[in-house]
Amino acid sequence: MEFYLEKLKYCLIVLVIVVLTQVPFIAMRYIEDKQSPISVGGIIILYLLIILLTLFLAKREGILTFDFSFFSWSSVGLLALSYFLSILIGALGFIVMRLEGGSLIPRNQERIQEAMREIPQIVMIIATVIGAPVLEEVIFRGFIPKKLFPKHQLVGFVIGAILFGLFHGPTNIGSFIVYGGMGAVFAYVAYTTERLEMSIMAHMLRNGIAIFLMLFANNQA
Repeated sequence: MEFYLEKLKYCLIVLVIVVLTQVPFIAMRYIEDKQSPISVGGIIILYLLIILLTLFLAKREGILTFDFSFFSWSSVGLLALSYFLSILIGALGFIVMRLEGGSLIPRNQERIQEAMREIPQIVMIIATVIGAPVLEEVIFRGFIPKKLFPKHQLVGFVIGAILFGLFHGPTNIGSFIVYGGMGAVFAYVAYTTERLEMSIMAHMLRNGIAIFLMLFANNQA
């Protein structure tokens, strides 16, 4: 009985964090003046509090240590490798999408572009570069493999990568390859290093470069 109660607890924690990932965006919809400094500041504070709460839960459950003494030049090399692997998998996904004859832009990417037109850039930067990497990695490379599948973590990482792909709302096989493959890369980083901090940094690197290129393209248009 205790075993099932513990699993239920972690399932509820995962569910709560999933809901929290959407709270700032839901709140933004109900703010009349989305460009008001007070409104923007309130959303930023809310998002940072959610991130801190998630980090606290991860630290309390032993998923994160905040000990970066392990970080070295080999860690930098692994982060660079993870970025290029995610690019290659993304390219494969786009090829499959072209063969499928559908849109070459995943629906999740379209949502981000739409949000960037409606939501202040600073909020989107915090959400994509800090919020998403922390919250999603804690869910899919933290609680799912390490707490729900502690004795079969490799299975947990595979399931986490699949759920990560589905979480981003794929509409075809190609878009699932893009996000599921990205999840697999982050899972590889977390599994091989046994450090969730590494997959968070890999996720931040991937999203950071992507959002920078997107902002640059928008400003040039």
